[in-house]
Amino acid sequence: MKNFLPSDNIPVEKEDAMTTSANLVLIPGIDTYTLLDLLKLAARHKGLELWWNASKTFFKPIKKYTLDDRLLDILESRNIKREPRPDLSFTLVDQNPQEITPGHRPSNYWSFKLLKGSNYNYDLLISLSVRYEVSTKKQGIILLPLAIGTVLSPADHLPNLRMFQALVESDRDAPAIAKEIAGNASGLIVTWSDLGLGGIRRLTELFHEFTNRNVAIENLSRQDGVFSPTPHPYQQQLTDELFITELAQLRILKAWRNQLEAYRNSHAP
Repeated sequence: MKNFLPSDNIPVEKEDAMTTSANLVLIPGIDTYTLLDLLKLAARHKGLELWWNASKTFFKPIKKYTLDDRLLDILESRNIKREPRPDLSFTLVDQNPQEITPGHRPSNYWSFKLLKGSNYNYDLLISLSVRYEVSTKKQGIILLPLAIGTVLSPADHLPNLRMFQALVESDRDAPAIAKEIAGNASGLIVTWSDLGLGGIRRLTELFHEFTNRNVAIENLSRQDGVFSPTPHPYQQQLTDELFITELAQLRILKAWRNQLEAYRNSHAP
């Protein structure tokens, strides 16, 4: 099975032939971190609170604002205005230019629910929070602003940023982290180095480097028992996605080389 041969730019290190899945020990919090671990560290680093359970994870609100007449006037001055709707719902629309994504309409409005027992008064509450992206290019976690209404909220970045900035800049008592997020239009970066984990990499990215774009080996990795740690876990929860510290990466690469050689030998004609 030539496509699986280590000679395809994946040398076997004979002197380390005992580094197999049986004796490769990876210590959580030293050699490996889950994505959830990294989010916890990033939240602590920036003074944010993280909430999670088995199915979802999110950052708790930084601050909440009830949109009174003063704040509604400020929003209107920034072209975030109430738009009449046939269902008489209270809806604010960011009427500034939006990001254009082919095949998608801009997501640029907030809807608010009626207060209980009222026909005319609305719960005009906006909760400021953040969402996250993991960036290989920027080597860290990007925190992006969220402005959450009581019924519907925009999915697009620009409306969230504009609402977030308008409320924070109008508030002399806004938390420092809110001001920091508002001042970073493209997102607030928490780098791996900020967390004391410079050089950490996704396990899947490390495996792509190991295969040197050999599609056959990539496909082989999806079979049970060939590679450990497995680069493609069955689940894709935050606790399943592994990141590997710089010092542990070489040990894993050596183990994968020897596991590949063992597979080749066991399937030789």
